Amino acid sequence: MKKTLVILTALFLSACVSQPQLNAPTTIEHNKKTYHLTTEQDLGTVVRYFYVLLGEDVQNWQSAVEILLDRNKQKRTLQERIDWRKQVYTNSGVKNFKLYDKKDTLYAYVIYEPTAGNKNWQVDVAKGMNVPHCGFVQYQYSVKIPKKHKFTNMSNKKVLSHLKKYLIDKEINKLGKADWSLGCKH
Repeated sequence: MKKTLVILTALFLSACVSQPQLNAPTTIEHNKKTYHLTTEQDLGTVVRYFYVLLGEDVQNWQSAVEILLDRNKQKRTLQERIDWRKQVYTNSGVKNFKLYDKKDTLYAYVIYEPTAGNKNWQVDVAKGMNVPHCGFVQYQYSVKIPKKHKFTNMSNKKVLSHLKKYLIDKEINKLGKADWSLGCKH
């Protein structure tokens, strides 16, 4: 009896200290396309799930979905998270981003301009929230837009305005209306 009690106590204690695990799907439907889980990286405090279309991979993709689980060991509030990200983007030279809190939910977009090493524009649109007994969970849709596309003769200011109106606003709206089904395994 004592041996059984010791084993049950050990199992209970190990369950209490185990890290939250996201109930991440193997496929995700976004914009009527099916994205497949390609990479799952557990870095201890953060777990990253990366999804691409069939025929694409982690290095070569045109659109992707990423789910992040920040186990939130720092116990950051949503506003602290927003302030921290703003600082990171500013310090790394990213000029075009917006992060805001709407009804305890983080909404964000980031626009990466083409560089010598990356010829494409890249837009990331995200929605995230604190999930009880899980941490901070973020869903992000990313798309690359070739510079040679219709943006060739447009100024950067016009490209940014076009991306905001025809891509970002629509994606943020979709994310706002989408059911949130991401949570942790219990």
